[in-house]
Amino acid sequence: MTQRRIYQNEYPYFITFRTQEGCPLFEETKHAKLLSKIIFRTGQMKRFGILSYQIMPDHVHILTMSAGRDTRARGGNNPLPTRVSVPAVGGNQNTISDFIYTLKSYFYNQIRSQYNVDFPFWQKRYYTRIVNTDKYLYTVIKYIKQNPIEAELPDKYHHLPYQYINLNKINKLL
Repeated sequence: MTQRRIYQNEYPYFITFRTQEGCPLFEETKHAKLLSKIIFRTGQMKRFGILSYQIMPDHVHILTMSAGRDTRARGGNNPLPTRVSVPAVGGNQNTISDFIYTLKSYFYNQIRSQYNVDFPFWQKRYYTRIVNTDKYLYTVIKYIKQNPIEAELPDKYHHLPYQYINLNKINKLL
């Protein structure tokens, strides 16, 4: 049985998810463009602000935060209560699990219909880290910026649709 996750909406989340067996699905720019659009659409639909993301050939990093909250990376004056997640299907609260489930399934359906990619390419799991200090927020942003450099990837990975960093939103957290 999968362990339920605990969410703290007053903090940003750093999320990583991968393709199965390192499938380099996003080497093709058209796939990265589609995922980029879906990241933003899912964020709007599930009420998560997209602060930053990095699409790598075989994995994705997203820095996101529950939208509509007056919060800071180090916690707001009135921290919101911690809550246990609800199931991704059937619940009406928007959790990180719901956000990722929707993003992955929507992308899978769209890539199948638009580009005839019909094999299961997502790993089932994803990883999250709570970004609860300003220092860690800087570390995450630096990591997102440096990830394609460290991997010695071509220049296209340093720009949209592969890399997005919204410094205006991030600076409001500090």
